[in-house]
Amino acid sequence: MQRIQFSVTTGLLVAASLTLLSLIYLPSAIAQQGGKQRGGRPPPLVITDSVRTELINDRIKVVGNGLAKASVSVVPLSNGLLSDILVSAGQKVAAGDVLARLDDEEQLIARDRAARTLQEARRDVSRLEQLFKTRSTPEVELVRAQAALSDAEFELRDAELKFARRTITAPIAGIVGFVSVDKGNYVTTQDELLTIDDRSTLVVEFWVPERFANQIELGQAVSATALSSPARQHEGTVTGIASRIETDSRTLPARASIDNKSDTLRPGMSFELNLSFEGESFPAINPLAIQWDSTGSFVWKLIEDKVSKQPVRIIQRNPESILIDADLKPGDRVVTEGVLSLRQGASVRTSGGSKGQGQGQKQKQMQGQTQPETQPQTQPQTQPETQQQTQPQPQTQSQTSGSKSP
Repeated sequence: MQRIQFSVTTGLLVAASLTLLSLIYLPSAIAQQGGKQRGGRPPPLVITDSVRTELINDRIKVVGNGLAKASVSVVPLSNGLLSDILVSAGQKVAAGDVLARLDDEEQLIARDRAARTLQEARRDVSRLEQLFKTRSTPEVELVRAQAALSDAEFELRDAELKFARRTITAPIAGIVGFVSVDKGNYVTTQDELLTIDDRSTLVVEFWVPERFANQIELGQAVSATALSSPARQHEGTVTGIASRIETDSRTLPARASIDNKSDTLRPGMSFELNLSFEGESFPAINPLAIQWDSTGSFVWKLIEDKVSKQPVRIIQRNPESILIDADLKPGDRVVTEGVLSLRQGASVRTSGGSKGQGQGQKQKQMQGQTQPETQPQTQPQTQPETQQQTQPQPQTQSQTSGSKSP
């Protein structure tokens, strides 16, 4: 009975000892494990890119209307009956080519009459000059004959001009448009007979916003695309700029000339014009570096091995870069990848490789981060268990010796 009570007492002592040892060693083991997890994790790995400087490139697209280099409406210079029309629509003519004729019989007769009158006046003057030399005629007769000669010369010039105006010629070289009259029609100086367009060079009239009025220049390059054939682009230059802003639209009228030797463009076509204007320089960064929060856009600027939050204002977005207004200088480094775990003033590790290399290093980093988590779990657990097994051995020996003594 005593032996049973002693065994129970001994078992209670052993259990109490084990509980006491667990209370002593377990908090230190947990603290040791947590400390290794916190202190053993390396700084996050990030990829950075350098800041550079680029010129802001303002580009505008405007719609313009095509005009012929020169376009004229042909009207007769005198009234009359159309006796002949020598051209048709689409025909190419040179300056001075005959387009049509008016009936000219009356003018021809007047010219011949003026020519005969002039001939008689010259003969009278010659005869009176001979008589005046011999004092056979008074001077007043000679003066009167000379005045008649002068009048006859003017009459002939007038008759020749009226006769010439019965023939209608091309004032410029170009392509004939539709002929709006027919042979036999009676026309006046107010009637349009036909049009001629010189489309060897096409002039596109367009309007630019007011803020570009001081930037557009004569000779500036322009690319134009006809809305009817958007696959083909035409190059031209600015050849005309208006002197004032249109107050109703707040735009500045301008004109650009486009070579049309191939004769593929027509007056009246609509064009989309692209113009580029170089502005001031701004810091340019990788688009991946831009981050957003409740205060706006920012980037993580790398200062030595720590990051600092730098507010930025976006000026222009380009396909490969973003122009910003910020306290950044060329050569500064900004974080482009690995930004999710960053905090103000946090230490980081940088990768100078490409994007693929950075991802490979991130995978290695993930593998390296799992090892410290495994080691703290095994080390604290084995040490307390070994101590718990070795420490109660004296009590077991005392229990054995106690059982032998009776």
